[in-house]
Amino acid sequence: MRPIKETTHKEYLATLRNLDLADVPFDSVTVAMLNTRLQRVLSPNTRRKHAINLRACLGLPIPCPRAQRTEYDLPPLEQLRGAVEGSSYRLWGYAMLLAGLRLGEVCTNQPIKGNVITVDRQRLPDGTISTPKTGGPVIVPEWYAEEYRNHDFTKAANTVYIGIRRAGKKAGLGNSLTPKVLRHAFATNLVNAGCSPEVLRRQMRHHDVSVSLRFYVQTTQADVEEAIIRAFG
Repeated sequence: MRPIKETTHKEYLATLRNLDLADVPFDSVTVAMLNTRLQRVLSPNTRRKHAINLRACLGLPIPCPRAQRTEYDLPPLEQLRGAVEGSSYRLWGYAMLLAGLRLGEVCTNQPIKGNVITVDRQRLPDGTISTPKTGGPVIVPEWYAEEYRNHDFTKAANTVYIGIRRAGKKAGLGNSLTPKVLRHAFATNLVNAGCSPEVLRRQMRHHDVSVSLRFYVQTTQADVEEAIIRAFG
């Protein structure tokens, strides 16, 4: 009966369904039972998400694992741009690669003024519009702002996801190109371009830059070696 957002309510229901708990009487639920169900979820971060939802909606002291960083094999920026440029979902892909928008955020028209996109909505998998996970302004290149302003981004999230995957395969990237990869590449390339932590935080729309640095910016051995050479010769 707590006043929660409709999207949060849907997430709770999705967790209960995914763990086969929707029809289980509440008075028969135990922490041990929930832990057993959670162990069936192979992805650590998905398991963490379900644990957080169960704690919130059932009010039980379920252990919650720490978030784990996902490492992606990020292709060079030019290779990513080439894959996006040759796709029929070009402008959606650029919204992820050049502005760091999430999949649901690129599937609806965000307000834009000048070269600033203000993210204030997202399209859910069922097609409804809700507030985004995190909102705020994002500065984009002038040429992209002009194209963004004159395009209708209304599209089902799954359709765009499949289109981006196909673009990756067509460009020789196999199955490695996804919306999450494009957002990670956005953060990583901002850092590689020398932006400050505060610029990174604002463009990623995070409350704390440590989230951007810990979970999105990827550093390879080659990056470290290059930095050492630049610093010391």
